[in-house]
Amino acid sequence: MPESTPGSKAGSTSDAPTTGTRTSANRTRDNGRRTRARYGTSTATADAAPSRTAGKIVAVVSVLFLVLLLVFAGRYIMQRRAEPISATLVSHERIDDTTSRVWFDVSRNDPSVPGYCIITSLNYEHAEIGRRDVVVPAGGEKQTRMYVDIPVRDQPVSGGVYGCSTTIPSFLDAEAEYVEAR
Repeated sequence: MPESTPGSKAGSTSDAPTTGTRTSANRTRDNGRRTRARYGTSTATADAAPSRTAGKIVAVVSVLFLVLLLVFAGRYIMQRRAEPISATLVSHERIDDTTSRVWFDVSRNDPSVPGYCIITSLNYEHAEIGRRDVVVPAGGEKQTRMYVDIPVRDQPVSGGVYGCSTTIPSFLDAEAEYVEAR
């Protein structure tokens, strides 16, 4: 058996690292030092208070936002139900290059109240190329399908409902019988 000399690796029982070699514990310690030097140190008491406060603020703001969103959604739904008259587009028909026929359904809460709707005709660019104010006379059913012929100044490709109201303007006659296009 060869004899070991002091400082040689063979037969050495010392746990101390020799020159030129590094253990994994030393590498981990060095990496930790580099990380702290690069990013700074954090203490649990210094960082915990602001992050808890910030988290609470974010939670409160989120809850307030959701409550506000629900309130606005509820008001919108209630206002839509409270509309006394409304119309929806059914279809569009091109009669010729200067006339468009638009079919629409009118819904009224109280059919005994007259109303009117503004019906439009649109071109390929979705620009309004014609418009008619259609009187919906009192009487009839709650849901009525109507149509109107609209003179247009461009090639019609679609129709639309601008809106409806029970407040009839002075230039419309609510007492007259329904005429296809006024």
